[in-house]
Amino acid sequence: MPTGWAVAASLALVACGCAMKESKVAIGQTPQAVRDTIQRELVGAELEDIARKRVNGQTVYETDVIRDGHKWEVVIREDGAILSKLQEEATEPDATRSKPGHPGPAWRDRFDVNKADLLPTGTNTYITMQPGRVLKLKSGIDTLTITILPDTQVIDGITTGVLEERETRNGMLIEISRNFFATDRTTGDVYYFGEDVDNYKDGKVISHESAWRAGTGGARFGLMIPATPSVGQAFYQEIAPKIAMDRVEVLSTSATVKTPAGTFERCVHLRETTPLESDVSHKYYAPGIGLIKDDEFELAERPQMDR
Repeated sequence: MPTGWAVAASLALVACGCAMKESKVAIGQTPQAVRDTIQRELVGAELEDIARKRVNGQTVYETDVIRDGHKWEVVIREDGAILSKLQEEATEPDATRSKPGHPGPAWRDRFDVNKADLLPTGTNTYITMQPGRVLKLKSGIDTLTITILPDTQVIDGITTGVLEERETRNGMLIEISRNFFATDRTTGDVYYFGEDVDNYKDGKVISHESAWRAGTGGARFGLMIPATPSVGQAFYQEIAPKIAMDRVEVLSTSATVKTPAGTFERCVHLRETTPLESDVSHKYYAPGIGLIKDDEFELAERPQMDR
């Protein structure tokens, strides 16, 4: 932890214009210690950009983040120490959709719920947690099969239901994940408490990368999907620092989507990102059905019980 005079000196160096060179970098191009600090700062915030600078012979990373509608400049040393953290101009305070020239939305990462109301089953129209429901999505010969299992799992004191995803590529199993969801019986909102992951290669489990559980290692439960989504909502689904930090923004609640299983109206369109990577994913949920499109995967047939 730098002393007061050291922080003041560092601020003076950054402010005086002594930086010799500046270049924009992605989070993956920063040293591990810097990356860890940035990821901690990004919990509940949006990354705007990172600039690498040379200031009086030392390299620093000037990171701009948006938190609760305000822009913060965080200057980080190569060893991960924070040299300064200053609030800059205010931005839009509400979680509205990003527009050109404006920063991203304020991501909600805290959810005030009565845990006694959380159940392993539920009737949310977009994720109906009823054992036996199966969705089959395809992309060419690749498949994504989603099944609500009869199992339950106690996580962070909550009995959750289990949604299993099986993904194949070129006819080979590549991943099985067991996602732990709980539905609020008073609101119908579905909350995400973690997942167990088996990653496969040549028919054998090779890792459990991306697995996490609320209440372990600083992880907390997130909001998977509200009962009544509205355009502009932005929230974290997964809150497991350095492991899984998926977050979504509701872009539409009236999308029309055509899949091999048919055309669906009044669909919810979610844009999914994470501060851990630069990837962007798009998902569509149809009322009464569930997930019908996940990037290249599309619903191949209507669920048997919904025909």
